[in-house]
Amino acid sequence: MAVRPHRLQSQPLDLPIPAPEAGVETVRHQLLALLDDCEGFDCERLRWRLHTAGCGQDLWLLREAIFQMVASQHCKAQAQHRLDGLVPAFRRLLPARLAGRA
Repeated sequence: MAVRPHRLQSQPLDLPIPAPEAGVETVRHQLLALLDDCEGFDCERLRWRLHTAGCGQDLWLLREAIFQMVASQHCKAQAQHRLDGLVPAFRRLLPARLAGRA
């Protein structure tokens, strides 16, 4: 006699998901583009972290990890050049107290 699998009667969670602040998606895509020619497990994990970042400050905090990834697969000068190109985007996205450090 075959055993029928037991199915749980559950309802999907109805959690409100806030919309990202203006400009976050643009900067997220620009940061992901910096990793287009990088590969490996650590790079995929970094891409996942970029995809799940909830706000501009989260993206800002991932700059060092992006620098290290690009520098490890190319060179430090290339990593710095790539990140320097995003300074204007971060200045538009972040509060003045953080953007001043860009």
